[in-house]
Amino acid sequence: MGAFRQALTKSDKEWVAKQKVFFVASAPLQKGGHVNVSPKGYSSLRILDDNRVIFLDGRGSGCETISHLRENQRITIMMCAFDGPPRIMRLFGKGSVYEPGSAEFDELFEKHYAEEWKDPGKFKFVRSIIDVQVHLVGQSCGFAVPFMEYKSDRSTLVEHHKNKTKEMQSKSRIRDNSFSIDGIPSFLEGTSPGPTAAKRKMTGVLETLFPWIGGAALGAGIVAAAASRGAFN
Repeated sequence: MGAFRQALTKSDKEWVAKQKVFFVASAPLQKGGHVNVSPKGYSSLRILDDNRVIFLDGRGSGCETISHLRENQRITIMMCAFDGPPRIMRLFGKGSVYEPGSAEFDELFEKHYAEEWKDPGKFKFVRSIIDVQVHLVGQSCGFAVPFMEYKSDRSTLVEHHKNKTKEMQSKSRIRDNSFSIDGIPSFLEGTSPGPTAAKRKMTGVLETLFPWIGGAALGAGIVAAAASRGAFN
């Protein structure tokens, strides 16, 4: 049977601190909007007190969590035991997004992440810190979760961003991180989405309304590629 409590216990905090991976769920307010679930690694989850946790958010191909939090703040963090006694824990709360350069980010980063992430090249991967005020802790059995062995974190994303210039990262932000797939703006770096992102938003909205558009576009792309190779000659 599941159990719920209003805050993290000492036992909870000790168990959470050992987890190598956790999952973050968020969703937009709009009816029919997409629920997002993102896996997180790098052992970046930090417990500040019985009702507050933070985690490091890295640059990626989307901005679902940030867009959702800036719209409605709702967030759930889930962890499950892949070794030892079975256990699943969910932290229900409201989240805030702090980007580099803000007073909140600078304070939290210096205290909780600076030692591990102070290298300038490695820091380029960092996009924000997510601060979660937890109002409900849920625990369930986890009997169906398989055993799995942790080997190491992947360094691919960190290495990928090390050689990127600020201009390159800005272009990526505009192209990939301006809107959620439902068209909710992320407002990352304190800027309005650019024209490329606006076009992407419109395409996403149209594909939501008319799902066949995505298939037609894919088909047209395949035909164009085949024609360029002389497949129809």
